[in-house]
Amino acid sequence: MKNLVLSIRGFINRNLYRFIIKPLIFLWPPEIAHNKLKTFGKAMSSNVLGRSILRILFYYKHPSLETVVDNVRYDNPIGLSAGFDKDGELANAYPQLGFGFAEFGSFTGEVCPGNPGVGRRLFRMPKSKSILVWYGLNNQGADKISERLKDKEFKIPIGVNAAKSNLTPEFVLEDSIADYMKTLRAFKDIGHYFTINISCPNTQDSEPFAEKENLGALLEAINAERTERPIYVKLAADLEMNQVDDILDVCMEYKIEGVVLANLAKPEFNNEFVKEELTFHKGAMSGLPLQRIATSLVRHVYRYTRGEMTIIAVGGVFNAEDAYEKITSGANLIEMITGMIYDGPQVMGEINRGLVKLLEKDGFNSIAEAVGSRNPLPKLKD
Repeated sequence: MKNLVLSIRGFINRNLYRFIIKPLIFLWPPEIAHNKLKTFGKAMSSNVLGRSILRILFYYKHPSLETVVDNVRYDNPIGLSAGFDKDGELANAYPQLGFGFAEFGSFTGEVCPGNPGVGRRLFRMPKSKSILVWYGLNNQGADKISERLKDKEFKIPIGVNAAKSNLTPEFVLEDSIADYMKTLRAFKDIGHYFTINISCPNTQDSEPFAEKENLGALLEAINAERTERPIYVKLAADLEMNQVDDILDVCMEYKIEGVVLANLAKPEFNNEFVKEELTFHKGAMSGLPLQRIATSLVRHVYRYTRGEMTIIAVGGVFNAEDAYEKITSGANLIEMITGMIYDGPQVMGEINRGLVKLLEKDGFNSIAEAVGSRNPLPKLKD
């Protein structure tokens, strides 16, 4: 009976979003729509009645979805990716929507206005099931955001995504490290894990911490002040595999717990989108164009590290099969944004329900048992 009720709920929610809500939302420019939906989400989740309505409409839980990663417990492996809630304003909404965790940010040491053209820094690519993003790390800055969140009690695990302030085209190693450290210190008692974002594709000074020496210097500074909270490094989508291996080697040397795979896909390195939809020639793409890249990275990293590093996979997750492919390839946790935008807020519950069925089909009792199950590790040489 419960499954029938959930199926009916999902059917109604999906079609209501597809035929009524999404067409209305898509009348607004993407960035304007994003801001309006954030305002609505804050209003709905600010009171008991609103949270109860969201929970009735979207929440789903099942014991086989519970997992523990780096001593952090998750009710389910589906989380919100960084980039949606850049100022950490919707913490009360995510548990009711069915997310198992959420990653806030990216936060930077200094206040960042982002790239010029507020209201025109996102572009929909519906045929490609993608969003072209050219935000440029806009956020209120680590001091202001941490002050607002310092006494917040979170209902689900929260990740703090730290990036370098995007204020100058010049790269100075010491200043850049200091900028990361300012954010980490501000959030030292906030959240459950840190993500070090070295991969934002829309910054003025490119991605200097993809270089081994620079990354090593950054991680050395972080380790000097690190707490017990897990630290993950977020990689770019368009790296060569030897570059990925170099980054992994540095991360393992400094005992970093894991990686997030991967950030947005740059159009010049990607053929997984409908070309005529690319009407703005800056920025990078989310969603379906990133799907194969992210999964390939997951498979490679899982094998290269022999499953000893945590992998958070993000990119092109629209249904349970997409999430399960990444999990069975080696991902411990999954993040998403674009699937929610195109398919609706009920999609997290649908994915989790689907994951339960896929686990049962393969004879697994938990997410942890399924991790890497279709990506056998290479045998060690004698």
